[in-house]
Amino acid sequence: MFDDDGRFSWVLRLARVWIIAAWAFLALAAATTILMAVLSLRAGTGATGFLPFAAALVAEAALAVWVLVVYGILQMAVSGQESLAQSNGRLARLESVLEDLSIGTKSLTDMVRLSDRAKRLICQEQEVEALRETIRRELTLGDYEAADAMIDAIEKDLGYADEAARMREEAIAARRATMEEKIDASVARIQGIIDRRDWTRAAGEAQRLTQLMPQSDKIASLPQRIETAKAHHKRELLQAYGEAIRRNDIDRGIDLLKQLDPYLTAQEAAALQESARGVFRARLHNLGVQFAICVTDQRWAEAVATGEQIVREYPNSRMAVEVRSKMENLRSRASGTVAIAK
Repeated sequence: MFDDDGRFSWVLRLARVWIIAAWAFLALAAATTILMAVLSLRAGTGATGFLPFAAALVAEAALAVWVLVVYGILQMAVSGQESLAQSNGRLARLESVLEDLSIGTKSLTDMVRLSDRAKRLICQEQEVEALRETIRRELTLGDYEAADAMIDAIEKDLGYADEAARMREEAIAARRATMEEKIDASVARIQGIIDRRDWTRAAGEAQRLTQLMPQSDKIASLPQRIETAKAHHKRELLQAYGEAIRRNDIDRGIDLLKQLDPYLTAQEAAALQESARGVFRARLHNLGVQFAICVTDQRWAEAVATGEQIVREYPNSRMAVEVRSKMENLRSRASGTVAIAK
């Protein structure tokens, strides 16, 4: 009954036509009544003969007021519907933010649960990566002594003998290479980072090389190469997303939306918002059907897994509330099934 954008705009347009037509008809009726009243008075019917015409004029005036009242009620209804649509949009955006916050909180919790040894390994790997990039910078500048000292630190202080051996081979090759070869090697290394779509790291490396060798045209063209590759990958993701929507491949569509998120501007995100809502609603519907089938077929373990997925991915949905109320019973049945199987 309402337009695709959720507003009763067509009702107001129809109401305006109706009110103009109604007023025109009432004006014509009033003019006719007045004319007949005047003719009646001239005919000498007196006040008694004028009363029906006066009553008709009052009725016509009341109808005119009623037309205005109905139009006002329609305007209030349409305004209320638009306010409700805006509120629904804000709630949907808030739900999306809460889902992102939930994912971030889970990642932080997972990091906190890591053992101290695992944390040390992660930090150590990051330190080695930083040393590796610094060594390459020193090799590019020709400061081989500083590079050798850092390689020794990787081997002796951090215990990465294999990594130190690889870096020594790279240092030996760097001593033999000409400046143009060094530039080509640096460009090829950044191209490898671009191919892995690590845009932040590629941009940082390009900036450092630009500061070291500002006279090189190959180095100067790296920022544009990175932006071009990034824009090309973004177009590929958008095309793949459109194809997934046409094929009704919901899971693929959601995966592509997550990949697209870092690339979209505010305007692009707004343009995809309605499509994204449809994809997420379709996925929730599919999960709900899968959950119901598992319960019907008494596949309790699969029902529990699907229910947990619904609660995890759509914690604020009505379906999640219903699933939570059934999870304890389903877990009990799943445990009983496992016990019988043993």
